[in-house]
Amino acid sequence: MTQAPARPRSRLWRVPEIAALSAAFLLLIGGLATVIYSERFYEQQKLKEVRVQVEILADSLSAPLAFDDNQTAQDYVNALRANPDIEASAVYDETGMMVASYTSGPNVELPTTNIIRAAPHLENGRAVAAAPVRRGESVFGAVYLRVVTIPLISRLIRYGVMAMLVFMAALVVVVLGIAHTALRRANANLDLRARELAAANDALRVQIDERERAEQALRQSQKMEAMGQLVGGVAHDFNNLLMTVSSGLRLLEKSADGERRNMILESIEKAVDRGAGLTRQLLAFARRQKLKPQVIHPGKQVEGMRELLERSLREDISVTLRTPETLWPIKVDSGQFELVILNLAVNARDAMPNGGALTIEGENIIHAEDGRDREMVRLSVTDTGAGMSEETVARAFEPFFTTKDVDKGTGLGLSQVYGFASQSGGWAEIDSALDQGTTISLILPRSKEAPADDGQRDETPAPSSAHGAARVLLVEDDDNVARMVCELVELLGHDCRRVSSAAEALTALEENRDFDIMFSDIVMPGGMNGLELAERVRETWPDLPIILTTGYSEDELTLTADFTILRKPYAMEDLDRALARRLKPSANGNGGA
Repeated sequence: MTQAPARPRSRLWRVPEIAALSAAFLLLIGGLATVIYSERFYEQQKLKEVRVQVEILADSLSAPLAFDDNQTAQDYVNALRANPDIEASAVYDETGMMVASYTSGPNVELPTTNIIRAAPHLENGRAVAAAPVRRGESVFGAVYLRVVTIPLISRLIRYGVMAMLVFMAALVVVVLGIAHTALRRANANLDLRARELAAANDALRVQIDERERAEQALRQSQKMEAMGQLVGGVAHDFNNLLMTVSSGLRLLEKSADGERRNMILESIEKAVDRGAGLTRQLLAFARRQKLKPQVIHPGKQVEGMRELLERSLREDISVTLRTPETLWPIKVDSGQFELVILNLAVNARDAMPNGGALTIEGENIIHAEDGRDREMVRLSVTDTGAGMSEETVARAFEPFFTTKDVDKGTGLGLSQVYGFASQSGGWAEIDSALDQGTTISLILPRSKEAPADDGQRDETPAPSSAHGAARVLLVEDDDNVARMVCELVELLGHDCRRVSSAAEALTALEENRDFDIMFSDIVMPGGMNGLELAERVRETWPDLPIILTTGYSEDELTLTADFTILRKPYAMEDLDRALARRLKPSANGNGGA
């Protein structure tokens, strides 16, 4: 639909100005007309007053003039003194001779003869009137009266004041008109600016959308690049672990020496532990591994790692620990804490290919934050290596960022340090410069709780034989895992029956209710996972104990908080402990979920 062209704004703006000027002009014209009218009206009123006064005086003097009583006529004239506006008055007889008179001053003149004009008139700023003295048809003389009017200058001043008021009113109208015009112009400019701003906002929104799409594409590209780094590094680590396990198994087949077999088994076990540690690193980096915070003494914890640190580093690197007993306690996951310290030590080792010194020190600090002081513990790991550039320091905590070759690391170390510090309520800092070494600090909040006397887990399981053999229903879809788990269960003195899905587990329970406990993986194919199976079993057989196992995330563990959880990979001692704990209420397995 075509819109009619808008009127030019300049014309619209002139309309109030023209109206204001017109109104002011009309006010001035009206004021001038009022002044003229007032002057005319005043003159007419004054002449009318003089005529009435002279006629009254003429009527009063008819008797004195008729009887030639000049003294009485003079008395009447003298009575006019009471009116200060009367300047002069005279009485004439029928011959025209003045018989009585009154003047307001010695220099005031009077006509010596009777001159009667047709009507009252103004003469030199005075109102003058004369009237014959009659009685019936007889004329006995005449009366003359002259009255002072308001001086012209006084009247002009009064009219000037009126004119000034009119002018001020006109000026106000003009100012209001101009102000109205200025306001309309300002509103028009504001409207224009608003439209321009809206257009600019629209353009900016488009640019922001385009930038977000570009950043999303860049993040996707970086993610793919990071995934490539991750796959390369993790593949290298796992290939080494698999090589150790595979070679160890073949050596076990060919070796009959008991001591040698024990050494091979120890190597295989270490490889498995390293693989589990790598998965813990991945989950901690992704914040999917649930931390188990406990109050520890950081100095004692680090001191307890001295041997591990010295074995993890080369002989050409000296280790110095300065973690006094006066350090405040902190509440962290002790396993993750040790892993973070170890990662920092390994990074420091890699930064000192020609040897050097590694120093771990701690101190209590007060950190001001949001107007309040926080008690914190700073743990710093310092090396004498090559140091980092400013660009490297800025990106050091980024996921997958590494300056090492693909076959030398995954880039999870420092990002894991950052994630651990953040999850523990603190933060991490880097102080480094090229050729001046590096200091990486963990700043963690002080715990008001006291550290436990024994920070280690109770690794001694309740002996399985104390509860007798139990009938275990194993729900596991992986054949190899199921075979090994059944071997472990039977080695612990229990009977094991394996099914491969949730549906088979429900069928087995319906056919045989003699099972003492159900041990199920959480992630399974077939539409129903282990958690859903556990919920169904608890509803139908509430007295049947349930153990779930998983290698996945913190989120999944949150959902399974009502069940006993065994994290993969687990040792035989962990399995024995879990079975013993769930079977403890009775030998027949009526322990509940």
